[in-house]
Amino acid sequence: MPILFALVGATGIGKSSLSLKLAEHFNAEIIGVDSRQIYRGFCIGTAQPDRESLARVKHHLVDFLDPRETYSAGSFCRDVKKLLEENPTKNFILVGGTGLYIQSLMLGLPQIPEIPNHIRKRLEQTIIDGGLDTLYKKACIVDPEAMEKVDANHAVRIVRILEVYEGTGRKLSDYQKERVGGIGEIPVFWLQRDRAELYRRIDLRVDQMIKDGWIEECVEQAKIVPLDAPAWLSLGYRELLKAQKPSEIASIVEEVKKKTRNYAKRQLTWFRWQVKNVPIELDLEDQPDFFENVLKKVVNSL
Repeated sequence: MPILFALVGATGIGKSSLSLKLAEHFNAEIIGVDSRQIYRGFCIGTAQPDRESLARVKHHLVDFLDPRETYSAGSFCRDVKKLLEENPTKNFILVGGTGLYIQSLMLGLPQIPEIPNHIRKRLEQTIIDGGLDTLYKKACIVDPEAMEKVDANHAVRIVRILEVYEGTGRKLSDYQKERVGGIGEIPVFWLQRDRAELYRRIDLRVDQMIKDGWIEECVEQAKIVPLDAPAWLSLGYRELLKAQKPSEIASIVEEVKKKTRNYAKRQLTWFRWQVKNVPIELDLEDQPDFFENVLKKVVNSL
């Protein structure tokens, strides 16, 4: 199996730095497992790997998709399997925070019929028009089991649950019990930090993104990418586009920080219960033997 293991964790927790070191140690390439970093041009706000990281280790499934295209767990599984088939002698590491992608790759996909595209477009437009709360309440009614651990701001997941129900007449939670085509279990390492420290890192990262030109990125993408394109569902982009004058930016940035912290909390809950994993405590990373101890955990699981 050319996939050695997966390194997962909440946004802002510190996956990138450790993944580069591990990839270099195992002579492996990185497969991104992030439903937002896939879109071309939406780089700063989704924290895509920088040029230095890309030069150190080859990355796949990052910054490659047209912002107007929809991507799913099924798309991810298809692309990963193709990559493995074309490179049978290479080593790969999965790195990211979209747990559903990893779960689907290992366990297989629900056999959901193709959903008419106009259903998703209508739901996404409802969100753009400010109707996310309405869709959240509707999804809780039509499929409470699928919505059990879904946050009210998780637009992508809410749209998926509703489009499946509207397009097939069946609940997504029912389809999820009928999976096929998984590659089997692989070791999953779950990065953890003190919650307060994680939130502090998230706030600092959002501030740095603004300094790096996130608002300017939003403005430039709005010139060439339709505002109903799936890429605009990435956290923070639509919020920052609302800023009409400098005095509004500070409050919007605070809103983005809060939503990002909530998203991280949702990721922590998901990985705690949905995927068998080995925890790695990043609060110990300043210790001189930290990386050696991580390697021991990884090697013992391979």
